[in-house]
Amino acid sequence: MPRIFIAQSLVDAWLSEGWVQLDGELMKMSAQGVPASLFISPAVYFERVDGDGGDPYQVVGCVKSSQELAQMGAEHFDRDVVLGEQAYTVEPGFVAVPVGPDGTETLMDGNAWGRLRDSLLQMAG
Repeated sequence: MPRIFIAQSLVDAWLSEGWVQLDGELMKMSAQGVPASLFISPAVYFERVDGDGGDPYQVVGCVKSSQELAQMGAEHFDRDVVLGEQAYTVEPGFVAVPVGPDGTETLMDGNAWGRLRDSLLQMAG
């Protein structure tokens, strides 16, 4: 199942506009008039390497969940992740997976993915 990264700043904006509701780890919304639920878990998007070093872990441009960061031995605080001797600037957010009414991952056809994508893009501005 594909994962969707949603920045924390977007979730905050959507909540303040009333476009989404949080129910524990579920983010509920309407995908072009069709109710949709996404299971969300904390994650980061690696934006860039800090300092003069390269990207020895090849994570720039990647999304890693908090569980993956822990498994890598990374330390995360706000917009920074330290991995080994290398520091990175990250965008905090969530990995989201579409779920059905019973809370289990749901398979989406092309049309459903298109509606969800379009709704997310529209809300993102």
